[in-house]
Order: sequence, then structure tokens, then C-alpha cells
Amino acid sequence: MGMMAEGLKRDRIEFMICAFLAWMAVGCQPSAPPPTPRQDTTRGDAGVGGQRTSGETAVPVAVATKPLTATELYTRHCAACHGDQGDGQGLAARFIYPKPRNLRASPYRLVSTVNGVPSREDIEAMLVRGMPGSAMPSWAHLSPRDRSLLVDEVLRFRREGAREEIIRTLKEQGEEQIDEQEVKQFVENRTLPAAVFAVPAIGPPDAKSIARGKELYVKQSCHSCHGNEGRGDGQQKMVDAEGLPTRPRDLTRGIYKGSPDPTSFYRRIALGMPGTPMPASANLKPEEITDLVNFLRSLSTDAQREASLLKREQIVAKYVAKLPGDQASSQWEMSPAVRLRMTPLWWRDDADPGLTVQAVHDGRDIAIRLRWQDATSNSDAARTQAFRDAIAVELYRGTVEPFLGMGSTDAPVDVWFWQAEPPTGPPDVEQIYPRTVVDQYPLSEKTVSTAEYQRPGTQRKEQPDISLPAKASGNPVVPAAGASGSSSLTASGPGSVAFRLPKSRLVTARGQWREGRWTVVMTRPLVVEGASGVSLVPGERASIALAVWDGDHRDRNGQKLISIWQDLLLEKPPH
Repeated sequence: MGMMAEGLKRDRIEFMICAFLAWMAVGCQPSAPPPTPRQDTTRGDAGVGGQRTSGETAVPVAVATKPLTATELYTRHCAACHGDQGDGQGLAARFIYPKPRNLRASPYRLVSTVNGVPSREDIEAMLVRGMPGSAMPSWAHLSPRDRSLLVDEVLRFRREGAREEIIRTLKEQGEEQIDEQEVKQFVENRTLPAAVFAVPAIGPPDAKSIARGKELYVKQSCHSCHGNEGRGDGQQKMVDAEGLPTRPRDLTRGIYKGSPDPTSFYRRIALGMPGTPMPASANLKPEEITDLVNFLRSLSTDAQREASLLKREQIVAKYVAKLPGDQASSQWEMSPAVRLRMTPLWWRDDADPGLTVQAVHDGRDIAIRLRWQDATSNSDAARTQAFRDAIAVELYRGTVEPFLGMGSTDAPVDVWFWQAEPPTGPPDVEQIYPRTVVDQYPLSEKTVSTAEYQRPGTQRKEQPDISLPAKASGNPVVPAAGASGSSSLTASGPGSVAFRLPKSRLVTARGQWREGRWTVVMTRPLVVEGASGVSLVPGERASIALAVWDGDHRDRNGQKLISIWQDLLLEKPPH
């Protein structure tokens, strides 16, 4: 098909998308009045009253009239990845690698008990720390009550899964009647933790212990997987107990799914990591395991191990009399730069971009400056193999935060999106692929010698807007010369992102790449109506999260880097 025909096809598709989004927008109902602020049982501190909205795509605020149950908490925070039934098949699971744990059947990797069954303390430790090296974030900001209820829910899934497994096995063996006592015993064996594995006292490491540990590292063939220098470059073709691909840890980066403290290290060496190729080391003496612990910990630093954790920070939007004029204005020095840790949903090493966030407001508008490292500028996606750099801000203002990944149906989120644009506007596809406009005319074997787009009046930019309805309707998918690259979106769960109508896109953004770093400033009025997003109030808190796409790594859609929810606090103007 010629490029011109392909362009018309694409434009028709874009028009239909825009028309569908418009239909979706006007079909929404306005939200309820704002709730009275109450104690937030999810965060353990005072919640923020919701903002009333109205209009096309109102953004309602989740109102919690009573503490959430274990099932409600799981549905809100965990189900999108781990699935409604804990089977690891949530809506967001397809965007994530390593894959979310099947809570019903998969062995738990990080255990402290002699029978390999996780204790309540083991599961809560995973919730508090998260699992660096995967997309599992920290849930330390949840209250102890809520974390305890989530542990209950995880254990419930595990018991149900064990029961299903033994009944299925008995039926496959031809059992006509199920012996409930046998089922009960099997479930208890699979789900009741035994005693905690005792670890001897581990003193400060010394050079001799580290040297002995290095010898054991080779003697025990640890290097065959983790590499001679511990860089994870040994055996690469590995699968876990579910047949999913996995790979050995690069021990020099300090990124550990479990705690890197000496006691936890000792248990992982002695007990192995169930469900993974990491075996137990039952043949080692306690003093040998201690030496191995000291050597392995010597391969990374405390700073590296600490840097792998996603932490919740407070971003203060300072009050200023006038917003900064551009990305490099000295006025930004008035606002402290907050460093946010990020993790890739599709894991890769060296992914954290060193993102810093600053925010200021003048009582009418808010400006957020985002700066991150990126070795290459990717601002053109005209070629099918190319992807653009991008960043998004996710906002929510309400009593109980929704799911981090694009909110939920009862608690949509406000998304500000920026994509890199070439300074002179996007190039015409015809200029990149001049001979694909028309290679041959029908019923002709002769190749066309003159590209169609070179003839008068045929280039896309010369067409009237009425002939390009997607462009005429303001569909942000259609690039335009001089565009800021900003878009305003709403989302109510994974895969539900939708552009707002043109009149409701109040976010403006400008970006600049220089010396391996992007600087992007996003600006929007504090108070917005209905479909335009979530209003922000000086003196109050909102929840904010960020996502970064690196075009050089072919990031797109769900393949991106994310932060966890952070606190955005708007400073009150002086009286």
C-alpha cells in the first residue's frame, strides 16, 4: 500500500479514536460532593478532603466511610498485578518482568523457616521493603493494621491454592471420594511455618573472613551462575519453578529482593530460595556460611544497597510571587530538588535515571520541573523502530490512594504527559521514506521515478484540516509543528488511559535536552473544572507519582520506569 493511502488510513483511525474518546467523555456522570476529611487508614495520617468535580469526565474522589477489609485492601493495592484471585494474572501482569508472584501456588523466595513456608513476618517484611530487582514496590506507607490484613489475604490465597492442588492430584489419581483429613493435613504441611532457622551471631567482617569466603565462592561453584567477579554473567539460561525465565543476581550492584543484612543473607545461603535455581547449602558449616556472607556483602556497599529501595518523599511546592520564566530560571533555586528513586516495570540494569522534582506555585498556577539523565535525545518516532523519550505525572487527591498503576474505576487519576518533540516539529514521513509513497502504479511494472510527495500540493502539511479530521479535532496523537509535547489524560486502571477533550487540556509543558539530561517544566492552573483534572489547594497534600520512558531502550506503553506514590504539599501564601 502506498504511503499516501496508509496516511489516509491512519487519519481515519485517529479520527475514530478521537470520536470514541469524545463519546466516552460526555457519557460520564458527575461525581459526588466532596467528603469530609477523615483519618486515612491506608496512610496512617490525616487524609485530604476530596475536590468536587463536574462535567464531561469528572474525577471522583474515593470516599471511605469505614476501614477497608482485607479483601478491599488487596483489591485496591495488589489485584492489578497479582490478580483478583492471587493467581498472578492481573491486568497489569503483561507489562511486568519478572512476572508477579502466583500467590496461590508459587513457592515463596524469601523465607526464614526450616520448612520453607513463609511466616507472617516474612510476608510483612516483603511488603515493607518491596522487592528491588522487580516491579514490586514498598508498601511501608500503609498502616501496620492494613499490612497485617494484606498478610491475611496472602495466606488465605496460599491455603486455597494448596487445597486446590491436593484435590486436583487426588482426582487425577482416580480417587472417587476425597478424604478431608488428608486434604487438611496436606494444606497444613504446605502453609504452616515451622520454627525459624537459627542464625549464629555474625560479627564485623575482617579481611581473612572475606578471603576465605572468596575461596568458598569458587569451591561451591557460585561463580558458575553469578560470574567470576559476581556480576551475574555466568549461566544465563535459567527458569524458575513455573518455567518462567530468570537470571542470576549481579552481586556488585547491591540490588537484593530480600534484605541484605547479614542474618537474612545467611538464611538465603543456607536455605536457598525456593522456586528458583538458587540451591540450599546444607553441606556448609556455620562458620563457612558466615565467611561467604562477608565476601558477598563486600561486593557492594551500604550506599548501593540503600539506593535500591523505593522510598516515599515529600515534595514541597514553594509559594512564589511569579512563576519561573523558563526551565533554567534562577527562581527554581528557591525550591528544593527532591531525588526520587525509580524502578523499571520491565527490569533492566542501570535503569534509574536520577530523577529530581521541584515545584512552585503563585496561588493561581503550579509549575513542576523534572530533570533526569538520558544519554541520548529521542524526539522523533516517525520510523517504526524509533520511540520517543517521555515523562508523566500522576496526581490524586483524596482520602485513600488508589492503585499506583493508573488508579481504579472508583478512583481515577489525573495524568500530565509530555513527549519529546523535535525543535522544528516532526518531520514528514514522506521525507524519511520518499520512495514508499508510490512504488508502482496499478497494472504497471515500471517503478515510479519521481516521489509522489514532491509534486505540488501533495504533502500532508499542505492539506486543509477539514481533510484530516483527527488533526482538525485536536487529537493529540497527531503531531503538529511547534507543539509543546504535552497532553492531559485521565485513567481509571491499567489500559484505561484516555485523552481529555481539547478544551479540558490545561497542561502546558516544555522540554530541553542538554549534555545528557532532560529538563521538562509542566504548568497548569491550581483550580480546574470537571474534565480538566484534579484541583490543588495551597496548604493541603496531594499524592503524586511519576513515570519515565527512555526511547533509546524502546520504552513504550507499560514498559517504563516508575516511582511509588509521593507527597506533594503546596505551601500556603504568606498572610
